[in-house]
Amino acid sequence: MRISVDTADGLVDSLIEFNVFDTPAEKVELVVDGVDAAGSHWRSRGTHRLGDDGRIELADPDLPWWDMRLVDNPSSPDIFESCDGTLDFTVSVSDGTSSDKATVPRTWGREHTVEQRRGDGWQLQIYRPESADYPLPGIIVFPGTMVTRSVTAMAALLAAHGYVAAVLFYTQRPGLPDSFSRIATENTAAGIECFAALPYVDEDKIALHASSVGVQTALSTMVTMGTSARAVVAVAPSHVVFQALRRDGPPEKVSALTHGGVDLPYVPVRSERLLGQLAMNLLRRRISHGRSSMAMSTHAAYAAGLRDHSAVRAATIAVEKIGCPMLVAAGTDDQCYPAADMAQEIVRRRSDGHATHAADDELLIYPGVGHFIRPPAIPTTVTRSASLIGGGDPRHIAAAQRDCWTRTLAFLHQHLT
Repeated sequence: MRISVDTADGLVDSLIEFNVFDTPAEKVELVVDGVDAAGSHWRSRGTHRLGDDGRIELADPDLPWWDMRLVDNPSSPDIFESCDGTLDFTVSVSDGTSSDKATVPRTWGREHTVEQRRGDGWQLQIYRPESADYPLPGIIVFPGTMVTRSVTAMAALLAAHGYVAAVLFYTQRPGLPDSFSRIATENTAAGIECFAALPYVDEDKIALHASSVGVQTALSTMVTMGTSARAVVAVAPSHVVFQALRRDGPPEKVSALTHGGVDLPYVPVRSERLLGQLAMNLLRRRISHGRSSMAMSTHAAYAAGLRDHSAVRAATIAVEKIGCPMLVAAGTDDQCYPAADMAQEIVRRRSDGHATHAADDELLIYPGVGHFIRPPAIPTTVTRSASLIGGGDPRHIAAAQRDCWTRTLAFLHQHLT
């Protein structure tokens, strides 16, 4: 038997077809193996029917990718780690008597130049497509608290789609604050200005893509500094500024963001609501001799803070002042915070406030989906990081990632080109 894999353009977000020839079987076993950028081993396995043309019939073409399970250390799982280059996967088929396999590269970034720019309180990692007709539209990616390879992978993938893309780091990098605490919007605005001034970026065609707590950073920068953009994508957002976060303890009683050296009003995070989880995690870790996860669901702590209505009123971001269309996406099973409710509040406030281009806003609410909504097609069977439980059902997350990314690319194309 022989397997042929049609990888289309080779990018990780492209749909793949598997074809099997020279077998009398009506069904074959398909196994996909791979190692992510963090060195973790993943595998999916399933039996599928062959069509008359030899194509493996998959009701969901992303199934072999999102259904990959963590092989290493399943008692302390961590979400799949993407990269800004290529990861190779082994695809094997068997009909019970014969088998074949092929190596399938999955690419986030290709034929790009990576550059760095630094300033006071910010760093840019820039992905510039090679052999392009400059200047190009630009996209700035605002990471959340998870500053991992997956953030730069998204920027590389955006560059592969023809944009100059950059990650704007403001925490958890050498020379930057270790925690999401008192980040100055003047600094993030300076990073945006530096990006816009690059000779290969069209300064009139810049979008911001923000996830998780990166959304409050991006939106607050636009409101307090008057920073403009042609479009904003906000994934798992908040509509308010929250209390500062620490990586190694309870939140500091200061704001996550400042402007003019003064804390922006913030909604408190009721970390005492997490003590029960923390105690259980410590007990499990002791019993398992350090092999169990310490990840927590922080939803209760944020939801309790959002019941402080006076704090919410003071800390609400004036998104009606943002003069460009917004695509806002969230899942209803977000275990980090009530992202779906806050996403709807962003769009409602812009509509009620007659924001410029509010009629062009798009709201995507995904049932059964958690905090982590990333580009497809990657494993979704682990829904937690080392520290956070994201929530959601793997199948629903995979479908949402495909839909949200497809709509994001269309939204960016519409407003940037």
